[in-house]
Amino acid sequence: MKNILSIFTSSITLVSLLAFSSCVKDDFDAPENNNTDPSGIAANITIKDLKALYADTILVDNATVQITENHIISGVVVADDKSGNFYKSIIIQDATGGIAIRIDRSDFYTDYPAGRRVFVKCKGLFIGQYNKLIQMGGYIDETTNPPSVASIPSPLIETYFVKGQWGIEVVPTKVSITDLNDNFQNMLIRLDSVEFQPADTNQAYANAALQQSVNRTLKDCNGNSIILRSSGYASFATSLTPSGNGTLIAIYQVFGSTKQLYIRDLGDVQLNNTRCGGGGGGTTLVSIASIRTIYSGSTTTVPANRKIKGIVISDRINQNTDTRNLIIQDATAGIVVRFTSNHTFDLNDEVEVDVSNQELSTFNSLLQVNNVPNANAAKTGTGSVTPQVLTIAQINSGTWTNLESTLVTINNCTITGTQPISGSKTLNDGTGTYTLFTRSQATFASTNYPTGTVSVTGFLGIFNTTKQISIRSMSDIQ
Repeated sequence: MKNILSIFTSSITLVSLLAFSSCVKDDFDAPENNNTDPSGIAANITIKDLKALYADTILVDNATVQITENHIISGVVVADDKSGNFYKSIIIQDATGGIAIRIDRSDFYTDYPAGRRVFVKCKGLFIGQYNKLIQMGGYIDETTNPPSVASIPSPLIETYFVKGQWGIEVVPTKVSITDLNDNFQNMLIRLDSVEFQPADTNQAYANAALQQSVNRTLKDCNGNSIILRSSGYASFATSLTPSGNGTLIAIYQVFGSTKQLYIRDLGDVQLNNTRCGGGGGGTTLVSIASIRTIYSGSTTTVPANRKIKGIVISDRINQNTDTRNLIIQDATAGIVVRFTSNHTFDLNDEVEVDVSNQELSTFNSLLQVNNVPNANAAKTGTGSVTPQVLTIAQINSGTWTNLESTLVTINNCTITGTQPISGSKTLNDGTGTYTLFTRSQATFASTNYPTGTVSVTGFLGIFNTTKQISIRSMSDIQ
């Protein structure tokens, strides 16, 4: 153990901290007001070297350490709390690295705005980590497990902080997503040629109504991704994320093994260029019918820059469709979207799906956009689809590509077959017969179907050569 470390294992109360601070002699002149650095104080250690002194103890031993040496660091504030996206944590950076210092004060940007140099007298402060993010503070918070760094009490801030010159420009370090590692913690970085994933475009940065932070995913054109996290208290929380590609400036932090970014304000986001793969700032909304026409009988790929939007006509809750499958319909047609994992969209949700470069293929003759990443889809509202009222004869003689995966109602028909409804039953409306199919996994599979004349509403599908209709719930039979 380095002899410069003193690991505290017992609580340090605020009273004892105040008593300690009263014994700290301020050997430095008061900060000057003519926008120059004060005389009589200078950094004697870099931020990188300071963190390195304690890294083994706080990261490996998971301990919070009091700094007992007369270390002084100097850095320029690269993130303040003016926008509300940073809370009681001032981020400073020198040429070697950055560090977060917790202070128990709101609106500290009035004294410590971004661009101001700050000298920090570290002796007596504590250094530790919060889920692998190295930070400094005023005492040990014993209420957490493990104990962690707590904020410097407001009356003591100027005991440790000395204000320096302001208006200093910090040029963000240009990196790629894959470059980011712990050396960049709490540094101002710049990513070029990045964009929000399709599901996170035109979305609020955070939940201002519930004042909840939200994660949005940024991607580069090679498929690498990173989280952009925004506070529900941020002044820009209700602003919508752009759909283009470009440059983003942010503070890099970590939460455990998760790499994440925090912007200072919307000026850090300049995504106004063409998205990866072309397309003038975003994908183009096209009709479902136009996507269906791309399929020519064998597996193909949807061209770049295509998205579709429709109303959900399947019901995941009652499970009469596969839990990875979503059936959506617009004014032109319907189609199955098969995701890489179970989706969360409900009946009557309006959903937008980025189908750029996705596989278009059939499964047992049913056309689907296949293996779509769940992140490619987003709910954009709610709506409803009025089913087309058709006879069985009209369905059998109609153009199948226009009818498949659409919602229809067949009136005045009877259902025959063994009870319950699970499996294949026969519908007859006097103009012809049709298969009513219900999955054994459906929540209503064990329910008996009604006898007599009924109306049946459902989505049309096909299994090999058998065309069929499937209901969403028993209420589809009237």
